[in-house]
Amino acid sequence: MHPRPRRPPRLVLLAVAACMMGGGGCGRLWPGGERTVLEFRVRQDIEAVLLSDFGEPPQLAIWLEERATGRVRTVGVTRRSARGQWVGKSECPVALPRWFEIHRRETGRKGLPTPQQPAADAVTRATPKTERFVWQAEVEPGSRWVCWLEVNLAGDFNEAFPQLDEAAGRMDTHFCGQPSLLYRAEIAATPGTRVVPKLYGYTAPDTTRGDVQRDLSPITSARTLLKSIEIRVVRRRAWPF
Repeated sequence: MHPRPRRPPRLVLLAVAACMMGGGGCGRLWPGGERTVLEFRVRQDIEAVLLSDFGEPPQLAIWLEERATGRVRTVGVTRRSARGQWVGKSECPVALPRWFEIHRRETGRKGLPTPQQPAADAVTRATPKTERFVWQAEVEPGSRWVCWLEVNLAGDFNEAFPQLDEAAGRMDTHFCGQPSLLYRAEIAATPGTRVVPKLYGYTAPDTTRGDVQRDLSPITSARTLLKSIEIRVVRRRAWPF
C-alpha cells in the first residue's frame, strides 16, 4: 500500500497561488499571504460618449513604468486596440498611439496588434460601458511606478481637430476627432496610498511613435471625458485557504 502523499506546506501553496494570480510575475507576499495590488478606479462621462459622432465608449490603455529600471508593463487595454478589430478598416494607428509604441517596446514586435497577432489575453479588457469601472495589477510591495492612462473617444471633433480641414486640405480619415489624452501619476506600492493622475498631454496627430504634445489649449470636450481617476494601493488575499 502506497503512503498517502503529504500536502505541501501552506506557505508553498500561497507562493504558487501568487504566481498564478499575479498576471506577469510573482510578487512578494505580505505576512498572512496577502498580495499588493494597484486599483485604477475610473469614472467616465457616459453622456459625452453618447454625444460623440459614433456614440461608442472610448479606447483606453493603462500601463506602468518602473522608476528603478524603466521597464514598462501593460495593465490593460480595450479589446479593439488589443486585437486590431476595427470596423470598416484594417488598422487605426490614431486610436492609442502612445500605447501602441509601449506595446512594441514591451513585446519587441513591430507594427500594431492584429487579429493574427493580438496583445496578450492577460491584458485585453472588455471596453467599459458603465460609468465606473476598476482595473487592477499586482506589484511588488514597496516598488515605485509611473502610472500612465491613455484614452481616446472617436468622433469628438472640435475647431482644432475637425473632420475636414478645408484650409489645409486635410480630412480626418480615421474620424478620430480630438487625439488621445495622457494622464500620469507617480506612486509607491505602499498599502493605503492613493493618488490622482493629472492630465499630462495629448498624442500628436499624424505620428506613429505616439509623440506627446504638452500644450493642451487645442483640447476642449475631451478634457472632461473622464470625470475622475484614482489609483489605490490595497492588499488582497492571495488564496482562499
